[in-house]
Amino acid sequence: MRTREVRAFPLQDLRITRADEKTGRLEFHGRSIVYNALSEDMGGWRERIMPGAATRTLAGDPDVRFLINHDPNLLLARTASGTATLNEVPDEGVDVDARMADVSYARDLAVSLERGDINQMSFGFWITADGWAGNVHEVFGVDLDGGDVSVVTYPAFSQTSAELRSAAARQLGEPPVPEPAQVTRALQELRAGKVLSAANRQLVQDARDALDALLEAADARSLPEPGYPVERARHRLNELEMLAQL
Repeated sequence: MRTREVRAFPLQDLRITRADEKTGRLEFHGRSIVYNALSEDMGGWRERIMPGAATRTLAGDPDVRFLINHDPNLLLARTASGTATLNEVPDEGVDVDARMADVSYARDLAVSLERGDINQMSFGFWITADGWAGNVHEVFGVDLDGGDVSVVTYPAFSQTSAELRSAAARQLGEPPVPEPAQVTRALQELRAGKVLSAANRQLVQDARDALDALLEAADARSLPEPGYPVERARHRLNELEMLAQL
């Protein structure tokens, strides 16, 4: 199962053109992906989208929506309809040009963009090729088909998948802390008779390691009686240990 990622960049090369005052049509131009730019600190590591990361996906004529804040209800344009186009600028990034829909929220957005109240773009994608250079996560390939480019009010660098956060923790030599909801889903899949994927096996192992460290810390405090929370954690640990051995 692919995990969708979301990243944001400062809005560059912004142009809003009121091409036809009579119809109110708005033309938009901006850079949705910036190559070779280091992200904000994402918890001891940073990320860089490498030049050419979008070349392959753009060659496949992907279906990409142009949205506000990644909200599918605020659709401005779409590549599949020909109202938006994505163009790669070699070594620099990916630009989006759009004929925005003649709707009230597009006109409101134009005002906010012209005032500078909104000054960032973001894109939703799937990683197809990546690696690590020290504490920098380098993304060499992205898939945009079915994703989106958005103008955003807040940056979204922090919206990384639990899988990527765990990979970053392992890269930095730190114990990953898996998302409880993901562990629960993995347990539900197993109980439903499904075979655990490699990613879910690693997730279960990470959960087991995290609980093991928690219990060791609790034991070190020499509590007279563990009590219900610790006993519940021990039960959960035993369950995860059995799953990790499957």
